[in-house]
Parts: sequence; C-alpha cells; structure tokens
Amino acid sequence: MDPRAIKTLGRPLDGVLRAAPSKSLTHRALVAAALARGRSVIRNPLDADDTRITLAGLQELGLRVECRANSWTVEGSGPDLPGGGAIPLADSGTSMRFLLALAALGREPSTLDGSPRLRERPVDELVRALGQLGGHVVATPGGGGLPVRSGGGRLVGGSVTVPAGRSSQFASALLLIGSRLDRGLDLTLDPPAVSLPYVELTVGVLEAFGVGIERLGELQWRVSPGPYEAREFRVEGDHSSASYFLAAAAIVGGRVRMQGLHPDSVQADARLGRLMADAGCDVGAGEDWVEVRGGRRFVGFDLDMGASPDLVPTVAVLAMFAEGPSVFRGVEHLRIKESDRLETVASNLRRLGCDARAIDDRLEIRPDRSGYRGALIETASDHRMAMAFAVAGLAIEGVVIDDPACVSKSNAGYWGQLESLTS
Repeated sequence: MDPRAIKTLGRPLDGVLRAAPSKSLTHRALVAAALARGRSVIRNPLDADDTRITLAGLQELGLRVECRANSWTVEGSGPDLPGGGAIPLADSGTSMRFLLALAALGREPSTLDGSPRLRERPVDELVRALGQLGGHVVATPGGGGLPVRSGGGRLVGGSVTVPAGRSSQFASALLLIGSRLDRGLDLTLDPPAVSLPYVELTVGVLEAFGVGIERLGELQWRVSPGPYEAREFRVEGDHSSASYFLAAAAIVGGRVRMQGLHPDSVQADARLGRLMADAGCDVGAGEDWVEVRGGRRFVGFDLDMGASPDLVPTVAVLAMFAEGPSVFRGVEHLRIKESDRLETVASNLRRLGCDARAIDDRLEIRPDRSGYRGALIETASDHRMAMAFAVAGLAIEGVVIDDPACVSKSNAGYWGQLESLTS
C-alpha cells in the first residue's frame, strides 16, 4: 500500500462505530481452547495479522481449527498436545511468547522463528522459567533467543519466579499452561512489574475455561493442575483500537461513540475514558459503549503509563492539543515493542512541530499549536504509530502515513472506520 495522506477535517465529528474485537482476548482464548478437551467456539474473534499467526501456530502444533465469519472453532488437545511444527511468527510478540509456552507441552519439539525485529525482542525470561519447570527449550544464544526449539519433554511444574520489568507476557504465557503441569504452577513476579492488567485479563480467560487459579499476593498466583473446559467464548471490543477514534472527538470536536466496549473491562486501556475525563474531556459511558464529546478544553497529563503502555501513542497525540505540558512515566518497556515505540512517538511529534523528548523511561511533551505543520509520519511498521498519528492528521494539514498497511497487525478495518467517521 502506498503512503496515505490524511484529509484534514473542517467540521466536528458525529459518528457511531463498533470497536474491533480485542486482540489480547483473542490470543488468550485461542491458547485456552487449544488446551481444552473437545470443541471450543470463539465468537467475535479479532481477525488480524497477529491473531492469525497464533491461529496458524495451533495448526502447526497438530490441532484442528475451523474459521467462519465471526467465529473460530478449535478442537482442543486436552492433555496430549502433538507438537512437532515449524511456527513462523512474523512480528507478533504475543504469539511468540504464548506459542513458545504452549509448544513446550508438545510430545514432539517445535521450532519457532520470526522477523529480524522479533528476534531482538526479549524471550529469555520465559525460556529460563520453562526450563526450571522441566521443559525442553533450546534458544539461540544472543539477541532475543529466536529461533527457538520447544517441546518433546514433560513439564512437571512447581514454583518459579520471573522478572516482570520488561513484559507481562512471560507471566501470562506461564499461567495459560499452568493447569497442564503435573504439579500445577506457583508463579511469583519479581518487581517492578509492568502491564499487570494484562495478567488479570489472562486470569479471567482461565477462569472462563474452568481453570482453578488463586491470587496469593499482589504478584503471586497459584494454578491448580486440572482440565480446561471446552466452551463458547465471546470476545469483547478492544479498548486499544477504540482509543484513536475517542481521541479524535476530543481533538477536532463533535461526538464519537464506540459500541461494543465494556467501560468496566479489565483491559488495561479501558482507563482511557477516566484519564480523558480527569483532564477535562466530556466522556460518557453505558453498559456496552463509551462516548467522547469534543469542544471542551482539556489540560495536559501527568501519568504513570507502565500498566497501559499501548495507550501512549494515543495520549501523546492528545497531549499535542492539551492546555499545558504532559509527561508520561514508567514506559521504558515501550522501547522493546514493534519499534522503539517511545522514541518513535517522540520523533514523529517533533516532525509535526511539537516539542517532545523521550528520556529514559518517560516521554515529555510541550504543545504549541501555532508551530504545527504537516509531515511524513515514519511508523517503523508499527501499527499504533499509523493509527495514532492519523488522528493528528485530522487537525493538522499535510500529515502522511508512510506505511498504512501496518494497521492490519491489529485492526485491518481501521482505515474504513476512519473514512466512515470523517466522510
């Protein structure tokens, strides 16, 4: 796809959109369904590049999967996962961690590999933990550990402590397989811990599939050995994907309602409505929707974003139009995402004429609308860069997204939604 020029709006928004399904929940439900005995149906799954990688990974591990419109069916393995596959991961960090842990349960070893960027992203904490639990996992020395060979042994389970300062996905991957270990799993996270709401999301999926899990402390869980129950699981709307459209209303004015969102969801990015309301935005919510009405001035943000790093591109673009400076702290782990997301956000803000600096674990923004100008947004093939900075282009003339196709990683329908909202 060629670069995409964003059309500046000269009027307020007025639209209702349905949020894309949750990427995080789709990944987790696929893994849980794989470990259940019998047929599970995942309703309203996110059909995107990343979730398709996890889906294909289940097939490589010997499972049957059937895809229909708005539902994916997984024939679970129960306690006997075949394994023996070759799993291409492309750029999906979630697929890498979840499938690595799942493959460790396979009768036969599987090989996992990904893109050059994915090979740089961390996985060694998970590799060590699986080894301590009895798994046969051989990672490539240096870099992130890919390619990696996983499976062909028997995980006995027990107690393990995992560093949690770089990703919560190590914890989620272990919890997802914990009940299939002979002795279950006692998991402790070494502080500081980032993105903990994603672990709570994992716990909710496990409970939905009948897994016994107990929280022993703020950073400690116990998973009892036992079966997963095959079931029908409905995926709720994704607060991350919805955030861009809600931010658009605050920036250009008017009203945007996102349907299919649970305001009290445990998703990390469900906090956006509260953050915007605290800053002075007009935010409303119902049982399954969130709405933002623009036109109010809102102040800058001073936030620790360690628990919800995926929101940073959205709130950074919001901060360009706030009254006063903003600082976002606790986000050093953004440097090991699809791009060095912290620096990529800052550099693109500067291209648009906004004073922004990424310093250690924080992002500082000093807005001055009088100096804003159009520019080519260099996304580094990062879907969240494309979606967030397209919103800036609704208010700043001349914004061009260099790689609009990268949104297919999490929301292939993004550009269609944006056009329907702005046409």
